[in-house]
Amino acid sequence: MPRTDFETTVTVKLLHPDRGDSVFSAILERDPHFLRWNRMSLIGGDDDYGRFLGISVGQLEWELYDNPDWPNSGGSQPEHRTFGAAILTRSGRAGGTSIARDGIQKFADLAIHRHVETLTISDGKLSAIYEFLQRPPTWYAYPRRLTDALYVRGEWRSVPSLGLKLRLLTSGYRRKDSRISQEVELIEIPGVEVQPITDMPPEAFITAAEDLWFSIRVLLMYRFRQSITALTEQVSTSDTITTTWHHVEVEPRQEARDFDSIDFFGRVDDFLAQAAPRLAAYRDQSGLLHAAAWGYAASFGTSVLNAQLTDRVEAIERLVAVYEKTSDLDRDRVSREMWKPIKSALKRTLDDLDIAEELAGHLKRGFASSPTLTLQERIERMAARYSDQWNQEDQGLLKGLNNMIAARNAIVHGRLVDNIDRLAVERLRAQVIFEKLFMSFLGCDEYYSSGHVQLSISSLEQRLAGL
Repeated sequence: MPRTDFETTVTVKLLHPDRGDSVFSAILERDPHFLRWNRMSLIGGDDDYGRFLGISVGQLEWELYDNPDWPNSGGSQPEHRTFGAAILTRSGRAGGTSIARDGIQKFADLAIHRHVETLTISDGKLSAIYEFLQRPPTWYAYPRRLTDALYVRGEWRSVPSLGLKLRLLTSGYRRKDSRISQEVELIEIPGVEVQPITDMPPEAFITAAEDLWFSIRVLLMYRFRQSITALTEQVSTSDTITTTWHHVEVEPRQEARDFDSIDFFGRVDDFLAQAAPRLAAYRDQSGLLHAAAWGYAASFGTSVLNAQLTDRVEAIERLVAVYEKTSDLDRDRVSREMWKPIKSALKRTLDDLDIAEELAGHLKRGFASSPTLTLQERIERMAARYSDQWNQEDQGLLKGLNNMIAARNAIVHGRLVDNIDRLAVERLRAQVIFEKLFMSFLGCDEYYSSGHVQLSISSLEQRLAGL
């Protein structure tokens, strides 16, 4: 019987923090559309199941068993360790008239969500490789020479301010799974490789590479308008190679979005190398920046105009919040120091008026904080900072900010939107305004789009005006 490549028999050691380690026989399994083992089934008799019940918890650490009796080549083999974490999804033994009490069967299913392999080496060099999903339709590694190899590396791009360099890569996986296809399928997985350009300790390099990878994920979400899910992380030092697999499913085949693939002019590696230091300078705002890029990308995952508009306006608001925090700006119209005596005077005036006590209390609570700028004013303040980098058409989009925000507010407050054409205009306006603000904030205005969206806005506005 031929051996399948989607299951294998192993011995695993389950690690319990309080009750020690227990060794079980297991089957590692790979479902279709996964590139590595993503499930584990424990097998054994009734006694094995009893041992498992003593350590059964929702999440278990596991490690492949190392057989001490297995012959080695005089200690010359490099040390190889495989471990990870898994979530218990089912446990129990079947019983019946045709099943022996001590029969061998599966008694637990675990979903592997982390799979780490470490290999001891010598004379290694610092390097980090990050591969991800989903696969962008236009991912070019830009090799120096055309190649048909499964593994394609691009040209290095330096990021001097971070002491690092990066390059794009594509890893090809040959997948043959008789459960879904008779053909051998080539799965191309995009990735980014990072290496130091200055001497640095391994710990400092790993931290810097992880921070750069986070910035790259934010930039790729914006560039390709899709979420970025880590698939593998491989970190190499002078003595160890550590590969971590995150078990996520490769997305199924689908049509490429031809227009989106060409609506950004400029090489991706140049864009990453130029923009990443800017994001790294605002690491304390990384959460808001990630949320802004994610909201923008998520808006392209739906065809519902209402959802697109709200996602994009919220993305703009998060980006404006980052700009304000990094520029030491606040939202108050009047400083807190100036507002305090004004607030006290207003409250005294209310006390002198002949109005109900409850109403006076409501009004006084409204004086608790200084009046704040509206979202429109905050967006205009940020746009004014970059006005010299925008052309007249881009600046003209700001004239419709009030309509864009009013349409978003109508949606979130449950009011009926009675003009679908107006909604279409405002969701496109929100798209372009976010793109202009984001690229200006990154200092990457030389990377531009085709201008098709601006033309669509102009055409729709003329139709609404009856021209």
